[in-house]
Amino acid sequence: MTAYGAVNSLRNTIDYILHSSHFSLVESSPHILQLAYEELNPLQEILERLDSTSTGRSRKKVNGLDGRIKELIWEFEDVLESLLCQQIHSQFCADQIDEEMQERVWEFQGLLESLPSQSKSLEDEDDVDGERIRFSIDLQFLQHHVPSFIKRLKGMEEEYIYEVDNMPEDDEEDESISSRSGTKSKLIGLSDQFQQVKGKIMDSSDIMSHLYVLHGTAGIGKSALAEAIFKDPEILSRFERRAWVRIGRKSQFDEVSRGILAQMFGLTEGDHELGSYLKERLEGKKCLIVFDDVWEAQIWDSLLSLRNIVQRSVYILVTTRDTCAIPPIINYTTMLVRFLNEEESKELLCEKVFGEKDCPFQLNKAVTKIAKNCEGLPLMMVTVADTLSKSQNTDPKYWDDVAEMRNSVFTDAYNEMSKVLFPSYDYLPQYLKLPFLYMRVFPPDYDIPISKIMNMLATEKWFYNTNLRSFENYVWLCLDQLCANRSLVLFNRRSAIYGDLHCKFKTCRLLFSWRHLCRGEARKNKFYYILKNLVDGLEDDLEGQRCLCLENNILFSIKDFCSSVRLNCASSARSLLFFGPYHQYPISIGDNFKLLGKLDALNLRLYTFPTEILTLVLLKYLALTCNGELPTTISKLFNLRVLIIHPHNNIRIFGTSSYVPTQIWDMKELEHIEILGKSLIAPCHSASLKKLSTLVGMDASIFTILKLSHKVPYIRKLVVQTPYDDHHDLLSCFGCISTLESLEILKFSIIDPEIKYYDAFSSALMMLPRRLVKLHLSGMGFPWEYMNAIGSLPFLEVLKLRAYACQGPKWEAQEGSFLQLKFLLIEDSDLVQWKPKSGSFPFLMSLSMKHCYKLEEIHWVSHYAKGTIELVNCDPVAFTCAEQLQPSPNTVVEVTSSSSFDKKPITIQCKRSGAMTTQPEISYVRRGNTYSFR
Repeated sequence: MTAYGAVNSLRNTIDYILHSSHFSLVESSPHILQLAYEELNPLQEILERLDSTSTGRSRKKVNGLDGRIKELIWEFEDVLESLLCQQIHSQFCADQIDEEMQERVWEFQGLLESLPSQSKSLEDEDDVDGERIRFSIDLQFLQHHVPSFIKRLKGMEEEYIYEVDNMPEDDEEDESISSRSGTKSKLIGLSDQFQQVKGKIMDSSDIMSHLYVLHGTAGIGKSALAEAIFKDPEILSRFERRAWVRIGRKSQFDEVSRGILAQMFGLTEGDHELGSYLKERLEGKKCLIVFDDVWEAQIWDSLLSLRNIVQRSVYILVTTRDTCAIPPIINYTTMLVRFLNEEESKELLCEKVFGEKDCPFQLNKAVTKIAKNCEGLPLMMVTVADTLSKSQNTDPKYWDDVAEMRNSVFTDAYNEMSKVLFPSYDYLPQYLKLPFLYMRVFPPDYDIPISKIMNMLATEKWFYNTNLRSFENYVWLCLDQLCANRSLVLFNRRSAIYGDLHCKFKTCRLLFSWRHLCRGEARKNKFYYILKNLVDGLEDDLEGQRCLCLENNILFSIKDFCSSVRLNCASSARSLLFFGPYHQYPISIGDNFKLLGKLDALNLRLYTFPTEILTLVLLKYLALTCNGELPTTISKLFNLRVLIIHPHNNIRIFGTSSYVPTQIWDMKELEHIEILGKSLIAPCHSASLKKLSTLVGMDASIFTILKLSHKVPYIRKLVVQTPYDDHHDLLSCFGCISTLESLEILKFSIIDPEIKYYDAFSSALMMLPRRLVKLHLSGMGFPWEYMNAIGSLPFLEVLKLRAYACQGPKWEAQEGSFLQLKFLLIEDSDLVQWKPKSGSFPFLMSLSMKHCYKLEEIHWVSHYAKGTIELVNCDPVAFTCAEQLQPSPNTVVEVTSSSSFDKKPITIQCKRSGAMTTQPEISYVRRGNTYSFR
């Protein structure tokens, strides 16, 4: 499992040392590293062999060997990086450059820049800057380590190949493949999905419905839903022959075939070819076959004989945890089985605990909380209910303790659930296991921002070297696989930007049952260790952990805890994450983590920048909350790729400014800078950050922005805040931003704006970078006519206008504008009428109006099949107008209205068919806390 990530980590480490401009390898050092590197390529291919093995094979021995390979690679990597750090530190001490002299060098280079005859290209600049931080590295100490490492690795490779080729059948208990009638349980909840699937199966005109797939995470209720359909009276009357076959992990085609023939025709003996027999006996008859719990696509290779008759007489209903188990050559309709809502969860829990009796009044509140804690997962409710019913304890205090998780009921349930969930994790492809486990390092009850996942994973070394754009696509591929195909990760809030292949999302999360499993697996494999209390820091499992994740930040202020960490894992740890509740009193991080590559201390308040961090020369990711000034020696962290500095508060002394030291421009590896509350000044020397993709929180210094096109030539995201209300300065800022040709996302906010009309801005907005995909504006006070310039941007998909970004009573977008826009937000505006002309906003999917208290009239000109309009704290007249919308033919627009004074939002659907122009017919249907109108 972790061996795959360890191989990539060592490959990246060696690759970096061999090719970094910061290092000059002496004598035989390159040859020594190359020998080790060449041995890793075939090993990765060998480890990937496991992905092609059957889910019915036991992986215990292979997993154990995987752990030994990982330990060997980690041992070698520790020696290599320790040697690297030691030599860097010794040369830092010996070759300290006087800061005054360095400033003079930069001033001299600035003078050279101003001379036409001395002008340099960006490539030349890199050559000059690259000489500033350079180390001579001698790795001859490894000369005897490498042959021994390679020899041991080759022996393990041979053993691994043998074990994979000779994996035994899994001897763990698994329900045998046999004819059965399902779970014999009452279906509670999911009535909407039951009716939808049943309708598809009953509709003989729908060819796609001949193969219907129910998928979702383990324990979600796929089998119960399929069984309810299988035993439904209308289904019984329609299908003359039926068969229910549980496939499971250890599927055998012969047993599947016998199970089908036995249930349909009573055949228990004889050698019958399934497809031929069904074709002969089912002429003119309808047949329903349920394949329950399908794990792998290979089973379909054996059932290809069914394909020829599926679209004529055989209907197939499949349940699976993984849609990859259905081969792409088969046409099918799919449905993701949803989680139960709170009412359904409580009903199921009560039915399992109290049976036909009502829930006792004194336990009602606790039962509601317990059901909610089960997160809508039916199997979790059944598991918890089993413990509660066996206890026969009706004491309200006991139930309150269960609801608040103060006893072992939920922990025991999670342990039981892990036995069910583990195979879904164990049989993941190698490239998905570590990204999936990594989701657990984030705090509970926390929607994980995708942007944070991107930044943190970008600094992990178990993704093999790739450029930033390819890396982002790769992470999206992993998340999409884990969510859409395997239902292990849950996407939450939908993002305002839409990808080419699928809707992208802002956040994701793990169920608590999955978090429990991931924590145990990561701890066992020393991938990371979650620390909640002092006892966790004193256990034997702490030894050798690669990542420490604190869910209680105050632990680092306890002497015994710090001593244990220092003794057991400080020398091996690569990540230190303070993810507990925000702690506003300073805690010393310490300088014992010599090999640390990632430090996230945003949830710790630091009064001054901790200088001990400057010794962490391998650091790639640094996130701090600190009001102090950054030291000029920050450039010692020359490996940093992500730098995030947030202030404890945003209070400033009037008339003073805080600046980021210009030495930051010497940190060539930086890809993401997020420094709030400070001004970034472009240096006079020729430094540039060619890898920088994201710059967030910058104060709008005209001098800085003017030079950005030369200093950050490949910037993709820029977030600017400016306190200026002088329109000449603001105009200059927009003019400078127009030179950033690679810019895709721009967020520009004016702090405490003085709303004015500025006639000169129309031409400035015309010059915005043409590749912009996302644009956020706040506080400008532009007339709405200025939006025509923005409407001509050819790739703009998202536009957010906040805090009087535009002002005036009417926005009448011109024809042919905003041709690619999919999301529009207008917040805090005096807008009265939104009347886009025909031909504008043709692909708009979502319109959000918030705090537009004067809004009275809106129109919809988009031709997108399904659109949404959100009205939050707007004039009720706007919702009345929305009720009368007449969208384009075959277009449905869902309008939701809510306010701070309403308990429940109101939702309507507006649509019309064909070329009809009559007012849409509206009917009211209550669904939970939402009213749907049809």
